Amino acid sequence: MKTYYLQFRVIPTASNEHHNLVEGALASCWVLEHDAQAAYAQADFFIRKSDWRIEKIAEYPVEVTRELFLERDIGLEQFDKAQKEGFAFVYVGWSRDGKTTAGPFIQNPSFRFEISRFLAKQKELSQSGRCLHFDGSHRCNNIINAHSIQKNQSLASIAQDGHVYKPSTKFSTTKANKGRLIYEKCGINRVSTFLGFCKRHDNELFETIDNYPLLPTDQQVFLYAYRSLCRELFVKENALKLFEDQLSNVPDENSIKDLLHGTKEGTSFGLVNLKQHKSIYDESLREKSYFKIRYVLFISKQKPFMAFSGLLYPEFDFMGRNLQNLGDHQQKLDLITFCSAPLDSGWGVLFAWHESSSKSCVDFMRSLATMMHEGKQLGDLLFRMVISSCENLAIAPEWWDDLPQEQKEKIESKASLMANIFSETKQSYLIEGLEGIAAWDFESIIDNMK
Repeated sequence: MKTYYLQFRVIPTASNEHHNLVEGALASCWVLEHDAQAAYAQADFFIRKSDWRIEKIAEYPVEVTRELFLERDIGLEQFDKAQKEGFAFVYVGWSRDGKTTAGPFIQNPSFRFEISRFLAKQKELSQSGRCLHFDGSHRCNNIINAHSIQKNQSLASIAQDGHVYKPSTKFSTTKANKGRLIYEKCGINRVSTFLGFCKRHDNELFETIDNYPLLPTDQQVFLYAYRSLCRELFVKENALKLFEDQLSNVPDENSIKDLLHGTKEGTSFGLVNLKQHKSIYDESLREKSYFKIRYVLFISKQKPFMAFSGLLYPEFDFMGRNLQNLGDHQQKLDLITFCSAPLDSGWGVLFAWHESSSKSCVDFMRSLATMMHEGKQLGDLLFRMVISSCENLAIAPEWWDDLPQEQKEKIESKASLMANIFSETKQSYLIEGLEGIAAWDFESIIDNMK
């Protein structure tokens, strides 16, 4: 993380506590971020959250060090504050009579987001179960905590004393890890679970992948993809309800409302596409017809140290080329799932998609092949993609605890980039990073791409 300094000319809104005294102010900002663009976005958000309206930028983001502020008491104090809290802001204003200067002062926003209310609603929604099986109904009353990653074949095989590491829902508050997603140890009964199926449908539907290694058959591949899809649908439905609930509690003309509204719109668009894809998969399930599933399976004889299950709408490929525009909410998005899977001997990384998504997904996989042909290590490419694109994962404590601290921090930083609401996805996010950490080695590939 780097420290950026920037300044804005601002004027107080009607809700600002200094509105009657201050005509305008200069806002000085110290922000910890990965790049200048994200630093600007974060500063813009917090200034508007504190009841100021930005007139123009006075100084663009520039990376700074502590030495630059050694002779400036206020600047040094705020730089050090940013190292602890992630950001710091100071305002120096001028009075409406133009004769006096106000400040420097710290702004107290008129509205404070109730994080306890947010977390309580989030917990309530996560505990609201429903069966997502296509034949599910009110009769599905025995909703269970279904694992989206197999417990006995995958999680148990990498666990230590029944525990694994998983991405934390909290961000570290320590100076060393500030702003970076961290991994926490958790019992496998609490990893990758969601209340998305009743016991009968979960047992019947996923029996061939929960109790048997991947061969692969079309049916097995289909079920791995379907479970990833259902888990994401469950999460996105809850997220949309959460954002809608929170929006009703935030006043207008507040940057928090703008952020929630934008996130809600993006979540809603993603959910519409998930439902469209699920209807396609449901039709195949009804007909017990799996021949339209496409897949690529990378096979490793190594002992696994990670288990994961996720999906994405491929926006950029492994060469940084644009595949589809996620900002165009009028189009139907192609979708690909990916997961780890136990084999008779070793394990595999399985990519799967319905043939209706082949346009983007085939290009996505071909770019991976091209990078391999150019000498890039397949293990690095796949590990980078999983860390960047999947929060539904578990890591073996034995492997993680033995990892050098520098490599842990690189993994956490890579994962944080995709979780950062102030950062845009970079076209190059799959091209480089995390080389030589996983040491994944794959002996063979099975696919049915057409």
